[in-house]
Amino acid sequence: MKETAFALMILLIFATLSAAQATPCHIYVVDVVGAKKGVEKLLNEGQTPGNIKAAQKAETMFPEFQPDYSEERLTTRSVPFPDSKKIITASVMTTDESMASSVGRDSLLLGIVVAETAQQNALTAEDNAVSETTLDNNTDTARVKRYLKENGKLYLVGLECHIKERKTKK
Repeated sequence: MKETAFALMILLIFATLSAAQATPCHIYVVDVVGAKKGVEKLLNEGQTPGNIKAAQKAETMFPEFQPDYSEERLTTRSVPFPDSKKIITASVMTTDESMASSVGRDSLLLGIVVAETAQQNALTAEDNAVSETTLDNNTDTARVKRYLKENGKLYLVGLECHIKERKTKK
Protein backbone atom coordinates (compact mmCIF):
# COMPACT_ATOMS: atom_id res chain seq x y z
CA MET A 1 0.00 0.00 0.00
CA LYS A 2 2.94 2.33 0.70
CA GLU A 3 4.13 1.92 -2.87
CA THR A 4 0.70 2.81 -4.24
CA ALA A 5 0.48 5.91 -2.07
CA PHE A 6 3.97 6.98 -3.16
CA ALA A 7 3.15 6.40 -6.84
CA LEU A 8 0.01 8.46 -6.57
CA MET A 9 1.83 11.23 -4.75
CA ILE A 10 4.37 11.49 -7.58
CA LEU A 11 1.68 11.55 -10.26
CA LEU A 12 -0.37 14.12 -8.41
CA ILE A 13 2.72 16.30 -8.32
CA PHE A 14 2.84 16.01 -12.13
CA ALA A 15 -0.85 16.99 -12.25
CA THR A 16 -0.36 19.97 -9.97
CA LEU A 17 2.68 21.21 -11.89
CA SER A 18 0.96 20.91 -15.24
CA ALA A 19 -2.13 22.76 -14.02
CA ALA A 20 -0.27 25.44 -12.07
CA GLN A 21 -0.82 28.19 -14.64
CA ALA A 22 -4.23 27.00 -15.80
CA THR A 23 -7.72 28.09 -14.88
CA PRO A 24 -8.83 27.00 -11.43
CA CYS A 25 -10.36 23.50 -11.64
CA HIS A 26 -9.50 20.26 -13.39
CA ILE A 27 -10.68 16.66 -13.29
CA TYR A 28 -8.13 13.85 -13.39
CA VAL A 29 -8.00 10.05 -13.45
CA VAL A 30 -5.01 7.95 -12.38
CA ASP A 31 -4.57 4.26 -13.23
CA VAL A 32 -3.15 3.14 -9.85
CA VAL A 33 -1.23 0.08 -11.11
CA GLY A 34 0.08 1.97 -14.15
CA ALA A 35 1.19 4.83 -11.90
CA LYS A 36 3.05 2.45 -9.61
CA LYS A 37 4.85 0.83 -12.53
CA GLY A 38 5.71 4.23 -14.02
CA VAL A 39 7.14 5.55 -10.77
CA GLU A 40 9.11 2.34 -10.17
CA LYS A 41 10.63 2.77 -13.61
CA LEU A 42 11.55 6.36 -12.76
CA LEU A 43 13.13 5.27 -9.48
CA ASN A 44 15.01 2.30 -10.94
CA GLU A 45 16.10 3.73 -14.30
CA GLY A 46 16.19 7.47 -13.68
CA GLN A 47 14.25 10.44 -14.99
CA THR A 48 14.69 10.01 -18.71
CA PRO A 49 12.11 11.64 -21.03
CA GLY A 50 10.80 8.16 -21.89
CA ASN A 51 10.37 7.16 -18.26
CA ILE A 52 8.64 10.43 -17.38
CA LYS A 53 6.29 9.96 -20.33
CA ALA A 54 5.55 6.38 -19.21
CA ALA A 55 4.69 7.58 -15.70
CA GLN A 56 2.48 10.38 -17.02
CA LYS A 57 0.67 7.92 -19.35
CA ALA A 58 -1.06 6.46 -16.27
CA GLU A 59 -2.82 9.79 -15.74
CA THR A 60 -5.58 11.45 -17.73
CA MET A 61 -6.05 15.20 -17.24
CA PHE A 62 -9.21 16.81 -18.56
CA PRO A 63 -9.51 20.43 -19.72
CA GLU A 64 -9.62 22.99 -16.95
CA PHE A 65 -12.75 24.98 -16.21
CA GLN A 66 -13.60 28.17 -14.32
CA PRO A 67 -16.32 27.71 -11.68
CA ASP A 68 -18.67 30.50 -10.70
CA TYR A 69 -17.57 31.33 -7.15
CA SER A 70 -20.66 33.49 -6.52
CA GLU A 71 -22.63 32.40 -3.49
CA GLU A 72 -24.86 29.36 -3.98
CA ARG A 73 -23.89 28.98 -7.67
CA LEU A 74 -23.36 25.42 -8.81
CA THR A 75 -20.81 24.73 -11.55
CA THR A 76 -20.88 21.19 -12.95
CA ARG A 77 -18.74 19.55 -15.63
CA SER A 78 -19.00 16.04 -17.05
CA VAL A 79 -16.32 14.14 -18.97
CA PRO A 80 -16.05 10.57 -20.27
CA PHE A 81 -14.24 8.08 -18.05
CA PRO A 82 -11.22 6.76 -20.03
CA ASP A 83 -11.83 3.45 -21.84
CA SER A 84 -15.33 3.13 -20.41
CA LYS A 85 -18.91 4.09 -21.17
CA LYS A 86 -19.23 5.75 -17.76
CA ILE A 87 -19.22 9.50 -17.14
CA ILE A 88 -17.34 11.50 -14.50
CA THR A 89 -19.32 14.43 -13.11
CA ALA A 90 -17.65 17.09 -10.96
CA SER A 91 -19.41 19.94 -9.14
CA VAL A 92 -18.19 23.07 -7.35
CA MET A 93 -20.32 25.35 -5.15
CA THR A 94 -19.76 28.03 -2.53
CA THR A 95 -22.10 28.67 0.37
CA ASP A 96 -22.24 30.79 3.51
CA GLU A 97 -24.60 28.57 5.43
CA SER A 98 -23.15 25.15 6.11
CA MET A 99 -19.78 25.41 7.88
CA ALA A 100 -18.89 28.10 10.39
CA SER A 101 -15.22 28.74 11.10
CA SER A 102 -13.12 31.29 12.97
CA VAL A 103 -13.13 33.56 9.90
CA GLY A 104 -16.78 33.31 8.87
CA ARG A 105 -19.37 30.99 7.41
CA ASP A 106 -18.25 30.80 3.76
CA SER A 107 -17.24 27.39 2.46
CA LEU A 108 -16.39 25.62 -0.77
CA LEU A 109 -17.97 22.29 -1.67
CA LEU A 110 -16.37 19.94 -4.23
CA GLY A 111 -18.03 16.75 -5.42
CA ILE A 112 -17.15 14.00 -7.85
CA VAL A 113 -19.03 10.92 -9.03
CA VAL A 114 -18.65 8.26 -11.72
CA ALA A 115 -21.94 6.91 -13.08
CA GLU A 116 -23.61 5.43 -16.14
CA THR A 117 -24.85 8.90 -17.13
CA ALA A 118 -23.85 12.49 -16.46
CA GLN A 119 -25.31 13.81 -13.20
CA GLN A 120 -26.80 17.26 -12.68
CA ASN A 121 -25.04 17.66 -9.33
CA ALA A 122 -22.13 15.53 -8.09
CA LEU A 123 -22.63 16.97 -4.59
CA THR A 124 -25.91 15.11 -4.13
CA ALA A 125 -25.40 12.10 -6.40
CA GLU A 126 -25.34 8.56 -5.05
CA ASP A 127 -21.93 6.90 -4.45
CA ASN A 128 -20.07 10.21 -4.72
CA ALA A 129 -17.20 11.83 -2.85
CA VAL A 130 -17.61 15.32 -1.39
CA SER A 131 -15.24 17.64 0.42
CA GLU A 132 -15.94 20.94 2.14
CA THR A 133 -13.41 23.53 3.21
CA THR A 134 -13.62 27.01 4.66
CA LEU A 135 -13.41 29.71 2.03
CA ASP A 136 -11.65 33.00 2.74
CA ASN A 137 -8.86 35.15 1.32
CA ASN A 138 -6.26 32.55 2.37
CA THR A 139 -7.89 29.55 0.70
CA ASP A 140 -5.49 28.37 -1.99
CA THR A 141 -6.30 24.87 -3.27
CA ALA A 142 -8.98 22.26 -2.58
CA ARG A 143 -9.33 18.68 -3.76
CA VAL A 144 -11.79 15.80 -3.63
CA LYS A 145 -10.87 12.30 -4.75
CA ARG A 146 -12.04 8.72 -4.60
CA TYR A 147 -10.88 5.27 -5.61
CA LEU A 148 -12.99 2.98 -7.76
CA LYS A 149 -12.66 -0.18 -9.81
CA GLU A 150 -13.62 -0.04 -13.46
CA ASN A 151 -13.02 -2.82 -15.98
CA GLY A 152 -11.06 -4.73 -13.31
CA LYS A 153 -8.59 -1.89 -12.71
CA LEU A 154 -8.19 0.41 -9.72
CA TYR A 155 -8.42 4.14 -10.46
CA LEU A 156 -8.12 7.34 -8.49
CA VAL A 157 -10.59 9.97 -9.73
CA GLY A 158 -10.33 13.55 -8.53
CA LEU A 159 -11.24 17.19 -8.86
CA GLU A 160 -8.75 19.89 -7.88
CA CYS A 161 -9.48 23.61 -7.71
CA HIS A 162 -6.98 26.45 -7.41
CA ILE A 163 -8.84 29.29 -5.76
CA LYS A 164 -6.02 31.83 -5.74
CA GLU A 165 -4.54 32.89 -9.04
CA ARG A 166 -1.12 31.33 -9.54
CA LYS A 167 1.79 33.64 -10.17
CA THR A 168 4.29 32.73 -12.86
CA LYS A 169 7.85 32.23 -11.64
CA LYS A 170 10.43 34.13 -13.65
